[in-house]
Amino acid sequence: MDRSTLTREIPYMGETTIREYLDEVIPLLREEKAFIESEMKTIFFIGDIHGDFETTKAIIDEFFEGGLLVFLGDYIDREPMKWGSIYTITYLLILKSLYPKNIVLLKGNHECNYIIPCYPYEFERELREKFGSSGLHDKFVEVFSNLPVIFKGYNAIVAHGGILKDADLNTLKNLDKNDVDALSTLVWGDPVISPVYRGIGERFNEKDLDIFLRKTDSSVFIRGHDPHLLGISIYNDRCLTIFSSRRYMYMGNKGILVAEIDKKTKHVSDINLKDVSSGRWMPYKVRKL
Repeated sequence: MDRSTLTREIPYMGETTIREYLDEVIPLLREEKAFIESEMKTIFFIGDIHGDFETTKAIIDEFFEGGLLVFLGDYIDREPMKWGSIYTITYLLILKSLYPKNIVLLKGNHECNYIIPCYPYEFERELREKFGSSGLHDKFVEVFSNLPVIFKGYNAIVAHGGILKDADLNTLKNLDKNDVDALSTLVWGDPVISPVYRGIGERFNEKDLDIFLRKTDSSVFIRGHDPHLLGISIYNDRCLTIFSSRRYMYMGNKGILVAEIDKKTKHVSDINLKDVSSGRWMPYKVRKL
C-alpha cells in the first residue's frame, strides 16, 4: 500500500484490519533495543503529537523521503479531533511495518500507562467507544511495551522527558524497555527550571545534563514532554524541547516543530528547525534561557 492510499484509508479501518497491522509490527519492535543508535545522513526529530492526525500527515508528507524520522512519544490522548489518537498511532505503526528502517517510535509517558499510570489517559475509552469491548487496547499495550525509549544520532541524544543521571553508553545499551525506574526518569523527567511539578520523574539540572552528555559522548539533548519549554533552549544551549501538535502551538516559544540534524553539532542553536504553525513549513529560531 502506498502512503497516499494509506492516509485516505486510515479513518475507515476496522478493528480487524488494525489488529492485523499491529500483529505485523510487534515482531519488528521486539527486535529493536531500548537504546537505538543511527548513522543515517539526515535525521528528523518530531515532538509530542497527541493525536494530531492532520499535523502527523503534514510531517510525513514533508520529511519522510528526506531521512530517518524519530518520534519522541506521546502519540495518543488530548487529540484536537475526534478519534485522532486512534488515527495517529495506527498510521505511524503501519508506516513502521511498511518502512521499518525509516521511522523510530520512542515511548512517551502516555504510552507507559500500562506500567506507570498516566492521567488523563483517554486512549482506552476512545478505542472502546469506536470499536466496542474488542480487546484492541490490550494489543496496543503489547505494542507500547515493545517501543524503544532513547535514541542517539550523531552527537544528539533524545528521549521523551528526562535523562538517566550518571548513565554511560554501556548502561544505555543494556537498558530494558520496561525498567520502571528508568522509564520514570526517561519519560517523566523534567529540567529543574520547568514550572511543572508532576510528583514523578527525576528532575535534572545543568550539571546533571553535562555529566550525562559527556558520559554518552553527546553534545545536545532533545526532548518533548513539557510544552512550557516548547522551542526554548536551556542549560547553556545544550537542551531543547520540541512539540509537534496544534494543541500546544501557543505555549512556550510557540510553534509546531521538527528538528533536523545532518552532522555533529555543539549546541542547540546549530540545529535546523522547521515550524508549520502558519500552515506552511518555515525556518524557526529557538529562544535561549
